[in-house]
Amino acid sequence: MKFGKIKKIIAAAMCVPMILTGCAQSAKADTTSNETAKTETQASEQSQTKEQFTIGIAQLIQHPALDASRQGFIDELKNQGVDAVLVDQNAQGEITNAQMIAEKFVKDDVDLIFTIATLTSQAAKQAIEGTEIPLVFTAVTDPVFSQLVTAMDVTDNNITGVVDAAPIKENLELFRELNKDIKTVGIIYNTGESNSEVQVNQTKEIAAEMGLTIETVGIATVNDIPQAVDTISKKAEGLYIITDNMVASSISLVAKLAMEKSLITVSADGTHVDEGIMVSKGISFYAIGKQSAIIAKQILVDKVPVSEIPVQTSPEFEKKVNLKTAAALGFEKNESAFEGADFVE
Repeated sequence: MKFGKIKKIIAAAMCVPMILTGCAQSAKADTTSNETAKTETQASEQSQTKEQFTIGIAQLIQHPALDASRQGFIDELKNQGVDAVLVDQNAQGEITNAQMIAEKFVKDDVDLIFTIATLTSQAAKQAIEGTEIPLVFTAVTDPVFSQLVTAMDVTDNNITGVVDAAPIKENLELFRELNKDIKTVGIIYNTGESNSEVQVNQTKEIAAEMGLTIETVGIATVNDIPQAVDTISKKAEGLYIITDNMVASSISLVAKLAMEKSLITVSADGTHVDEGIMVSKGISFYAIGKQSAIIAKQILVDKVPVSEIPVQTSPEFEKKVNLKTAAALGFEKNESAFEGADFVE
């Protein structure tokens, strides 16, 4: 074999391990790169799934309707898969408490504030001014009148929510179905609650179109309720229960006193029927709580700007009848006014 060929063979042999080493290093680099990418992807996914939010809940007062909204909100947050720490506060009906609660939420820099009722919503609106904390309200009848938003479809002040407006005309028609000769219907309401003022004015307008007269009695505390019911009973044949938080907090007493005075009672809130009011066709407070949670998820998880989420109305209505109250007032289960209702024994 010639010496030149021998040199070429030796050189080629020496290159083999170098090539193999290079390939191995390249393969190792590729593997490392793939593993790094995989780890980063997993970390990113874990980061997304572990994103946790702090939500402050401000409820005006404890009563069945507002409690139902709160529970609907909590249940639907879980259903939507929102990982949230809930800071649950109740103002016990005091506006000063509502203000302190809202200010504390802002100081703690919560991710979102959920307010239940008008007064807590107004307090929170004032507290979040100058911050980026979004506010979602529920159990508010007229957020424009209450100056929470400038219009139902204008939510560029970082505030939106779900209203609790009830079908007033349909409720007034229930009085007519139950007593075709009825002329006057009474309303008891808290004079310090704008939410109630709106409903009283709306009811008067609708009643006038129907040929009915609305007799109102304003109250300042729950201690005024017995006298208010007595006054109504002397001027009206029926008592219409609007979604007034002070009245709702003592709804069992209202129902008892009204029944003693033989007043037909109709409510805008289905939870009142459980407490003794005879019949209602109104919103489901649990449902508007759930609807509010869906909005919260859109804001927190989906990153939808609040300005793109208009104020929403109640998704459903429910008719309920308390059979014991109905029987005490001389009505039977097969009354046409009770058609399609859920009955409470």
